Amino acid sequence: MAVLKTQSSESITGGNNLFNDYYWFYSNIYNKLQKASDEFFQEEFQLKFISISFEDNVLLYGDEYFVNKIPVNKTTSIIMKISSNLVSSLLDSAIGASETSFKLKKLTDIEAMLIKSFTVFAYKNIENFLNKTEVSKKIIQSSRNYNLTFFVKQGKKHTGKIILTIPSYLLPEIVPVKNSDNFSISDFKTAKALLTISAGYAKIALNEVKALEEGDIIVLDNSDINKMSVMRDNVEVIKFKINPNPSLIISIDKTGDEEMEEQTGLNPQNMWDSILVDIIAEFDNVKLTLGELKQISEGLVIDLGSVYENKIKLRVENQIVASGELVILNDRYGVRIDNVKKSKEETVKPAPARNTAPPEAKKPAPAKPAVGVKPAQRPAAPGARPAAPAAKRPAKPAAAPAQNPNPKAAGDENFDYSDFEIEDESI
Repeated sequence: MAVLKTQSSESITGGNNLFNDYYWFYSNIYNKLQKASDEFFQEEFQLKFISISFEDNVLLYGDEYFVNKIPVNKTTSIIMKISSNLVSSLLDSAIGASETSFKLKKLTDIEAMLIKSFTVFAYKNIENFLNKTEVSKKIIQSSRNYNLTFFVKQGKKHTGKIILTIPSYLLPEIVPVKNSDNFSISDFKTAKALLTISAGYAKIALNEVKALEEGDIIVLDNSDINKMSVMRDNVEVIKFKINPNPSLIISIDKTGDEEMEEQTGLNPQNMWDSILVDIIAEFDNVKLTLGELKQISEGLVIDLGSVYENKIKLRVENQIVASGELVILNDRYGVRIDNVKKSKEETVKPAPARNTAPPEAKKPAPAKPAVGVKPAQRPAAPGARPAAPAAKRPAKPAAAPAQNPNPKAAGDENFDYSDFEIEDESI
C-alpha cells in the first residue's frame, strides 16, 4: 500500500522502486482508466495492467499506434498510444464493423476524432492525481517518464494494448507504508491442507520385500508411538507429538526379521537380494487444519484421530509395494499388510507354465561344431546363474539347483529390480 505526499517543486518522484510504484499506479491510474473505458464503451473492454518501466517498453514494438499528446500545462503533456488492432475493435464497438479491411493510416476524420475523444476522456479521469504546476526546465530535463502498459481484452479475445507515458514530475511523491498484517493464522485455523504423514520406516532386504504377503507384519524399527513426521517430497519437514491410539496395540510372539525369515523361508539368492532398503510407512494424503499445523509447530501434543482412518502405505523409493493398517507393537509402530502390489510382469502377462524338464538354452547352434564334440555335450556358457527351486518355499533343498541360462532366477520372475533406485557404492 502507498500514500500520497505533496512534493516540493524541486523533488523528483520515484526512480528507485518500480515494484512499490506499481501498486500506486494500479490503485489509482489503472482503476480510473478501466472506469473511463467502461463508461465510454459500455463495459465492453477489460484492461489488465501488465508493465511499468522507465525505458522504452519492448511491448511497444511490432505494432502501429494511434498517438495522442494531451497537454497538462503549457510545458508538459502526457502521451497515450493505442495499438492498431485495438483501434479497430474500439471503432467496431462504437460505430459498427466496417466492410473493408482496417488500416490505421487511412482513418477518417470522424474515426480519428472518436479515438481522440476517448483518450481525452481517459485523461480527465486521472488528472486529479497529477501535479499540474509548471516546473523548471532543469527538472524537466533530469526527470524520467513512467511507461505504463495495459493489455485490453474484449470478452475472451485479446484485442490490443494501451501505453500511457507520464513524466515523473507530474506525479506526487509515492511513499510506501508498511502496514501490519490484516489477518493472523487464527483467521484460517479451520482451513485444511493436504499433507503426507509418516509413521516411521525400517531397513529390510530386497528378498523380504519380494516375499511380502497379506497378513505379514512389518515392524518399523525407526518409529516412536508418541511421534510422527510431516513429509514433503520424501523429506521430513517436522516431527510432531501424538497421542497413541490404544486400540492399535497388538501382541505377537515374534516380530521383525526373525518372523519375516520364518514366514518367507527365503534366503538371499544373490547379492541383490541381500541389499537393505528403506521401507517407509506413510498415510494417504491427510487433511489437517492450519490450526492443527500451528499446534504442531509449537510442539503441542495433538490428537490426530482422523489419521487412523486412513490407509497406510509401504513405500520403497518412489514405489508403493504394499498397504495395510497401522498397529502398535511394544514401543514401535508396525503395518499389518492386507494388500501387496503386483509387479509389472505379473500384471501384464501370466507367468509361463513350469516344465519338469530343464529349459533349453536359447542360443543359436554354431555353424561348425568342434570336431568330436556334440552340441548337446558342450559345457554351459560361463557366467550362467543357477535357477531358483521350482517350489517357492522349499523346506530343505534336496540337491543343487539346475543350471538356467536365463539371468533371472525362476523365483524372481514376478519381481523387477528396476522398480527401485539403489545407490550402494560397495557393489
